[in-house]
Amino acid sequence: MNWILLAGSLAGILGLALAAHWLGLGSDPRIRDEDHARRLAQEAHCGFEPVDIAVDRGGYAALLKDAGERHMLIRAHGNHFVSRMIEPPFFGRLNRRMLTIRLPERTFGEVTMDLGDRAAIWASGLRRAGGMNDG
Repeated sequence: MNWILLAGSLAGILGLALAAHWLGLGSDPRIRDEDHARRLAQEAHCGFEPVDIAVDRGGYAALLKDAGERHMLIRAHGNHFVSRMIEPPFFGRLNRRMLTIRLPERTFGEVTMDLGDRAAIWASGLRRAGGMNDG
């Protein structure tokens, strides 16, 4: 066996693993708290100042509302986050503590959030915004 080849292969594998770690690949991003969700919203949409924020208990998504009653949805996507403004029409379903939202943009996907006792309050706010289609 060629020991130099073995050592070189191991060094290469270790180098790739370190590069993946340094780039954040394979990480499991979570929205830590309301302040983190606020920063993500401000990075995504300049001028969006949330006045109410609900973060999914698992940290995978957040729902935000500004003073103008505009709603934003942020969710994990790979090792980053994506956000969309929620505008009618969209699908929404409330199931006890879980709120599911599906936007017309199919590539964004369906998001189900565990908002606890606040799920019904957020569902009501989305209905008032004029677009929650429960069907």
